[in-house]
Formats: sequence, C-alpha cells, structure tokens
Amino acid sequence: MPTRTLALAVVSAALFAGLTTPASPAQVDPPSVDFTIGPGGHATVTKKVTTPVVPPNPDIVLLGDTTGSMIDVLENVRANANSITSQVLRAQPSARFAVAEYKHNVDGAQVFTVNQALTNNQEQVRAATQRWIDNAGGGGLPTSDFINAHYRIGTDAIAFRPDSSRIIAWFGDARSENPSLGRSLQQAITALQGKQVRVIAVPISGTDGGGLDGRGQASTITAQTGGVLMPDSSAAEVANAILDGIKNLDVTVTHRVSDCASQLTTSITPASRQVQSGQTVEFNEVIGVKEGTPPGVYRCKVDFLINGTPEGLTQNITVRVPGVEVEGNYLNEGSSASVSVRLDQPPTTPVTVHYETVDGTATAGSDYVAAEGDLVFQPRETIKQIAFQSVEDYSYEYDETFAVRFTQGGRVVGTATLVIRDDDGDVTVHSCTANAVKLLNKKVATANPAKSTCKNDSKSVASANLEASLVSVEVDGLSAKTGKDNAKASAGSVKITALDQVVEIGLIESNVSATCGKGKTSGSSTVGSVKINGEAVKVGSGPVTIPLAVGSLKLNRTVKTATSVTQRAVSLDTALADLVIAESQVECPKKK
Repeated sequence: MPTRTLALAVVSAALFAGLTTPASPAQVDPPSVDFTIGPGGHATVTKKVTTPVVPPNPDIVLLGDTTGSMIDVLENVRANANSITSQVLRAQPSARFAVAEYKHNVDGAQVFTVNQALTNNQEQVRAATQRWIDNAGGGGLPTSDFINAHYRIGTDAIAFRPDSSRIIAWFGDARSENPSLGRSLQQAITALQGKQVRVIAVPISGTDGGGLDGRGQASTITAQTGGVLMPDSSAAEVANAILDGIKNLDVTVTHRVSDCASQLTTSITPASRQVQSGQTVEFNEVIGVKEGTPPGVYRCKVDFLINGTPEGLTQNITVRVPGVEVEGNYLNEGSSASVSVRLDQPPTTPVTVHYETVDGTATAGSDYVAAEGDLVFQPRETIKQIAFQSVEDYSYEYDETFAVRFTQGGRVVGTATLVIRDDDGDVTVHSCTANAVKLLNKKVATANPAKSTCKNDSKSVASANLEASLVSVEVDGLSAKTGKDNAKASAGSVKITALDQVVEIGLIESNVSATCGKGKTSGSSTVGSVKINGEAVKVGSGPVTIPLAVGSLKLNRTVKTATSVTQRAVSLDTALADLVIAESQVECPKKK
C-alpha cells in the first residue's frame, strides 16, 4: 500500500493510564462456608465466581499490518506498548507477549516477520513495536497477506507455552489475498484452531486500505476461533481497542471437588458456564452428610478453573456434625418425667434424632409406657424435652430402670436411663462387710466378716506384712468399719513388692453406702500418692489401671450389680495371687 501522511495520533502515557483493570478481582464469594448439618441432612450454597478480566496465563501475539497506510496506527501502538503490557501483567503476572508483522506478497521476505518471540520483558516488546515503524512501508493496494500470517502463527512461528491462553491481538486496514502465499482462509483457521488460538481483530478506519473485514475474512476468523471482532477504530483508538478486545474474550468456568471428607457428598450445577472475561457467574452446590456419620468436623474444597486452568479460585467448606447429649431422670410409679436432649452446637439446617424406649429391669407395659418418635431440631435450636410415663403398682420392690435410645440413621448417638422409684415402702439393707487388706485367703482388719445384716462393727490393726507367691505387702494403719447401711475400709500406707518393682502408696480409703428400694447405691475411694520404683505416678479419684511386670494394678474400682455395690481402692491382679486393699461392700435383697 502507498505511504500516507496523517496527523500523528499518539495517546500519551498519562491519558492511556485511564485504561482500567476490573473493580472486582477474580474471586469466589463466599471464599469459605461453615455449616452444622446432621447425618442424612444437606445444605445448599450459592457460589459467585468473578472471572479474571484477562484469561489466565496468556500468550499474546501483537500482530500488525505494517504497510505504508498504517504508520500513524503503528505510532499509536508503539507509544502505548508499555501501557498495554503493564495492564495485562497487572491482571495476569504470568503473561507473555510476542510481536509480529505482515505486509503484501510483493514485499518478498517482509511479507511475514516475527519481531519478538514470547517474553515478559516490556522493553523488548516496546523495542519490537518500534521495529514496526522502522519497517513500515510497501504493500499492494488494497490487499495484504494476513491469511498467511495467521497460518504461520498457527503452525510454526510462535512457541506457545503448553498451558497458556493463546491470543492474537491483530490490527489492519485491508483484506487479504486468498489464497495467501498458497494458504487458504480455511487452512489458516484450521491451523489456529489446532493450537487453540483465539483472534481479536481491530479494523482500522480512516485510511485507504479498503477495510480489514471488507470481504468478511476477519469476521470468519474471529467467529471460528472464539475471538472477537472489535468496532472500526481510528489511529488514536487502536491501542485502547486492543486492550478492550483482550478483556472481551469469553472464558469457560468449570469446577472440581478436592480434599473432600468421605463422610460428605457434593453436587454442583451447572457443570460449566461461559461468560465474558471479568464477569461473575453463579453455581449452586448441595452439600450433604452421609447417614451414620459420627459427630465431628469435616472439610471439603472446591476449585474453579478458568479455561481448564487453576486460578486460585477456591472455596473451602467446613461441615460440623453436632453431637447429641442426653440426661437421665427419676420418676415415681404412676408419674411422668422428662429427658433433656441437646445438640452441642446450633444446626444450620433441620437435624432429626430418632428415639425409642428399651427395657431394662423395668418392662414396657407393666412398669412404663413404651414410646418411639422423632425429634426435629430447627435451625439454631439446640434443646428439646420428651416426657415418659411410668405405670403404678401396689407392691414394694427394688427400684427399676429402662432406657431411651437415640439414633441417627441407625447409629446410636446417646442413651438416657430413667429410674422408676418404688413408692410402696422401703427395703432394708441385706448385708455389708469391709476388709482393710486381703491377699489370697489372708485377711487383716475385717468388719462384719460374716457379711450378715449390716450393723455397727469396726476393726483396726497397726501394721501387717503378708506374702504369697511373687507378691509381698507391708501395710500400716489398717481400719475397717460397717454401719446400718454403709461400709468403710482404709490403710495409712502401703508398700508392695512384686519381682523387681516396688509400689509405694500413701493414704488409702474406700466408702460404700446404700438405701435399698430407692435406687441409691454409691461407692467411692481415694488413693494418695503413688510411686513405682521411686517414680511418681499421677492418679485421681477415677478408675486407673497401671500395668506391672506381674499383672495389673487397679485403683478406684466400683463394681455394681442389680443388688450390690463393691468398692476396691487398690487391687493387684496376678496369675498366682490377688491382692486387695481397702475393700467395702453393701448388698440389698433381690427384687421380689
């Protein structure tokens, strides 16, 4: 094309700074969600994904017509090359840029030139656009050979990165020869499609080039590569149009679930959305908890991909499965009582807990009214109560019990015990006894040794040494006492030797008491400091088992049956000899 002289239309850097990046960066809203859902339940969350204004990891080829009529356009792009690359890099720091030019076949070797291979060096890009101006001229009115240029870029001219978004930002003012250096329009499009290159076309107005899309070639290339044909632009507008074209490409948003707990289920719709870069799309996810999932915290992550590429657009999901807490109760014959059922945290969605009564020593129908049903906790509700009814009778008997079992999806999540108190008269304690120390059949300081009807009795011994098999014991300050409905045994200090281990224990005491017929039997014990081979062992008032070379040392053991309670402060179970220190027992009569 002939060279034309136009008033130079170069946008200054200050003016071009008005080109803006998006007000909202690429993001997922909300970035995290936290639900409390019961087993078998589900919740729905809407995810808003704001796409990046520039497609991810872009490889952008700036392709310009450098024939004579384009000099003012080339000046505009060269003057604003840094602004174009800066804004793209601000949106996508991994971006790379290449620079290429084309002319007409009459220009010989200059018909297509790669001025700069892919780079993130802005100065190299600007220098390559300067070479456009240095090379400007030539051409054949009113055609060019851009079909050949597109074919070359789609085949061998540019070394695109494997995971890049490939874009040609192209401007010109004239149609192309077809075929162009032996390449047809369809061959060029097929080559671009094979490399997944999208084309942005900026037709230039105000020159004598005849129009970039004069024969619909630019429309066909952009439509079939998923690109965009921009409106006609003057020389002063071309840099702006290039950047706007990059921002107007469509992107496809898909999703994948990762690092998801096996107790959860997820379903996200739709499978994908296609929108213009920078726009926001919505997805809906249904998050479920499988039946039988125990209480706990479970997590899941959803990644959103832009054109198949991770962009750090992640939503983290936390699902809390609440625990169920229940409390037992007492009720008199012929009356009712309530059981409290609590969730340990307020639910986000309705939570269902099934309950049913289960026989113990009490029998449904004759002792209590059977019941079964569902409790539904609404969002933010944490406590409910259920009333249960006992049956009146007129014979005295031992207190009886039944249970209420709570389940979710067939999994037991709690059990409450209800005690039916007899109201037909008291039953006296049957017997009681207390032993300060017992090794095999040897007993020292035993109160009420015959286990006869409970009575006031006491025994005390200053010290004792006992030995059997592999175990020997030295005990000081032995005492045993029984009363009308209680027994108590104690020892001041104990030294146990078993093989090469020495166990030293401070003050030991056990207590039991009972009021038969009222369901009140209790046992407790205390054990002072414990040392094994001189090394202190931490113990409290609860049961503790300590393994020794010859067996197990057990502290604070309470053994209950339907009619008795036995408390052992200290016991040593071995294969050949059993040792018990501070043992007390109370027994009630069997239920009639």
